[in-house]
Amino acid sequence: MLDTLKKVVTVEGISASDVPSFVVNSKQPLILKGFINQWPIVKKGHESEDTLKDYLLKYANNLALTVGHGSPDINGRIFYNDEFTALNCKAYKMSLTELFKHIAQSKGNEKPPLYYMGTTSVDNYFSSLRNENDIHIEGKSPTMNFWMGNQSTIPAHYDVPHNIACNVYGKRRFTLFPPEQLENLYIGPLDFTPAGQSISLVDITKPDFKKYPKFQDALQHAQVAELEAGDALFLPSMWWHHVEGLSHLNLLATFWWSATDYATDESGNALLYAVMALRHLPEEKKRMWLNLFNHYIFDAQPLDHIPEHAKGMLNPQSETTLRNFKDYLIKRLRY
Repeated sequence: MLDTLKKVVTVEGISASDVPSFVVNSKQPLILKGFINQWPIVKKGHESEDTLKDYLLKYANNLALTVGHGSPDINGRIFYNDEFTALNCKAYKMSLTELFKHIAQSKGNEKPPLYYMGTTSVDNYFSSLRNENDIHIEGKSPTMNFWMGNQSTIPAHYDVPHNIACNVYGKRRFTLFPPEQLENLYIGPLDFTPAGQSISLVDITKPDFKKYPKFQDALQHAQVAELEAGDALFLPSMWWHHVEGLSHLNLLATFWWSATDYATDESGNALLYAVMALRHLPEEKKRMWLNLFNHYIFDAQPLDHIPEHAKGMLNPQSETTLRNFKDYLIKRLRY
């Protein structure tokens, strides 16, 4: 089924040392072919898997990694148990050496157990590795994280930041859906999630159209990106992405940066608070709040009747005003 979906546009000749503005400003995902081919870590992987492991161990510090482990019968798909009372895998602490050992032991298994290291800060866990393996985006300071494991499937979810996902080792497939496909993806709980973000309940590899009929519409808008080692994917903010690690060892480096002019993006928190505060109000009251939201946010009016110096939180935000705003909200929430 995935073979029939639209392919993400591929761009060649772009280097990680100078990401052009047309990539950063793209409204559509883009495959950046050979984007990180010059990284030492990618070259080590081309030499051999053992050479790659030695390179990573050279930079790893002594902090234990958080690794998800699931039985072979989950087929590498991080999800819920049948009753939606827990996840189908558990998190353990282990060293990088132990993680490599577990992955090696499962190599060649038709249905290996899952071993998956999720969001892991490169700066915190692999000191100075970024000095040799980085990207440059004018005016941006992306955070760099590693994701590593054996065969794995992460259900469709979105991230608020923009992202350049760099495939360091192995093969990886992304199935992407634009933000407006939300209602066709059958999203699960907001506050009970595998890793902080809500996920689609549809198994994309074998969808149950009887249970999830609108997913057929989502597939009409889907795009697929298959990455080899050295390739990257530009993923715009809020795009839904279903991610599969296809090799027995896969390593991905992500670079996230805010869509705003300041470092943090609070829109995800705003959604959660709005759900708590507004979702269960009477419909008449919701319409009143909808009018206020349109006035101040979605169809934001200039409010020229208020002196500029008195607009306060209605003015464009900086890092300082954002911190003050959050302090103000915290005080409000205490009462």
